[in-house]
Amino acid sequence: MLVIALESEFVREELGRYDTTAKEVEINGKVYRKSIRLPETYLSAAGQISVERHLYYPIAKKGKGICPMEMRSGIIGGYFTPRAARHGAFAMAHLTSGESEEMFTEIGNMQPSRSSLDRLAKELSPHWESHRVKWEAQLRQKETVPADVKVMAISVDGVMAPIRGADKQEKAEQPGKHASGPTGYKEVGCGTVTLYNQEAERLQTVRYARMPERKK
Repeated sequence: MLVIALESEFVREELGRYDTTAKEVEINGKVYRKSIRLPETYLSAAGQISVERHLYYPIAKKGKGICPMEMRSGIIGGYFTPRAARHGAFAMAHLTSGESEEMFTEIGNMQPSRSSLDRLAKELSPHWESHRVKWEAQLRQKETVPADVKVMAISVDGVMAPIRGADKQEKAEQPGKHASGPTGYKEVGCGTVTLYNQEAERLQTVRYARMPERKK
């Protein structure tokens, strides 16, 4: 526990270095003026830490205030440090938010709630989507194929998932089409690419999934 407390103190001190005391800052052509200094709680890989930082508000009095410290240090969703966000995203890629919460509780150090993990995934998703084609191509370049591969099997399927805001199937909006399937659900596309050797032993499986999109 003492080691964890020491690590948290180091992270708190390092985050504080990213704060600024300038009277005004300019971001994307918009000028902000220093206002108040308040403490905020963040989640680091070592656990929760409290840091005092300055807030700035637009001189034009239009728009939201900003926190230069959060922007300079890369705080994600106003809560996660970059390392903590990386750990949380990795867990959410393999487990549900509830299972991820249980895993972090068992390990110790950072212990995000399932609700904060849900928010993290939603915060990161738009950034991934805006660069998805490029980043997926980079990931594929890192994939390797075992030398003894003889068979490749490709499977495509769909899973009906409840989608907030989805009242009726899109088919119901099309002339001559009848709604089918449960109300409020849409299909999530999923698939696998599996490699086998000559003896039909599975060597590798890559799994893919995409949230609902028209005519998947």
